[in-house]
Amino acid sequence: MKALIVDDELKARENLHCLLNEFCKNVQVVDEASNVDEAVLSIKKHQPDVVFLDVEMPRKNGFMLLEEFSEINFQIIFITAYDMYAIKAFEISALDYLLKPIDIERLKGAVLKATKSIENLEETKLKLRALQENKKELKKIAIPYKTDYAIVDVSDVLCIEADRMYSRLHTNTNRKYMVAKKLSYYEDVLCNKSNFVRLHRSWIVNLNKIRTYSKKEREVILDTKFKIPISKSYKDNFEALFFA
Repeated sequence: MKALIVDDELKARENLHCLLNEFCKNVQVVDEASNVDEAVLSIKKHQPDVVFLDVEMPRKNGFMLLEEFSEINFQIIFITAYDMYAIKAFEISALDYLLKPIDIERLKGAVLKATKSIENLEETKLKLRALQENKKELKKIAIPYKTDYAIVDVSDVLCIEADRMYSRLHTNTNRKYMVAKKLSYYEDVLCNKSNFVRLHRSWIVNLNKIRTYSKKEREVILDTKFKIPISKSYKDNFEALFFA
């Protein structure tokens, strides 16, 4: 598997190169680049299978590399310092990332996934497209589904239901997705950043899908006639958003 390392720090490139040589024998580093412009030329010349792409670089950051290609024909493993914004962006798009300093086991895992995904570039393109669309506003979310991911428009999510250590996403097309993430994960990702609000310890709803709100019954009815209870502890916050 041919690889390109893109990082503005020489020591960081050398360190990753050494780790790949020692722990990922199926990876051949064909080139290194210190910025996006160099990376673009190298990609066109070497046609790598995977690009290890640092996010925080001067002048042009790693995300800007994506804008240089109309077609992404390689896997990308992002590298970042502990940046919660970047990490969330990768996670909701189901893209691989490595934190600096690089953990060897996580590196081996990311390389293994990239190796398996090389023949499925269409899925990678969908994830990268979701990442690009989410840069200004959260519009798409990747949901594990069977052996792949479903890329779902956030506007199509009706509500999210807690199921112990899992979450069940309901869409307005009556699709359901069971995800191995707690409801608190989706609260962090969606609430206060888009039109979602938590109403109950077991429920998050899309405000745009609420048809009626009953103060007496303390519940909302969604477009699909779904009834969701509202806990006392969430009532004031909900009303502040609903009547805004």
